[in-house]
Amino acid sequence: MAHGGLNKRRVRVNNPPNRRSTTKKFKPPVSLKNQIRSAERMLRKNLPSEVREAQEQKLAALKKQQEIHTRLAVERKIFLRDRKIKFFERRKVERRIRRLEKLQRSSSSQDTSASPDQLASLKQDLQYVMVYIFYCF
Repeated sequence: MAHGGLNKRRVRVNNPPNRRSTTKKFKPPVSLKNQIRSAERMLRKNLPSEVREAQEQKLAALKKQQEIHTRLAVERKIFLRDRKIKFFERRKVERRIRRLEKLQRSSSSQDTSASPDQLASLKQDLQYVMVYIFYCF
């Protein structure tokens, strides 16, 4: 036992065979699509008028909810795409501003091609990029 393997060896504890939990298992909620299909199937049957009206109202509410869900998914996709665009545009403008400020500091005594108008324009561009929402439909 050069490495002391006997004392460091892990002993496996046998778990009892009936170790299942007594709590109820989590069932995922039924999707909107399945609820809509179920309501449409029910409406195909011959139903009393009040049951049919209730099912039609339920179906209309489910379809409206599904429309909201799809619209939010599209908006999220656009937001995530535009976040990348906004990030890169902001980086480009910030880089130009830093370059221009550095040029003004280094050649403050000389005549500079970098005028304060250009700097103001770049800062305005930066504000535009920060506030503007990119929508391309």
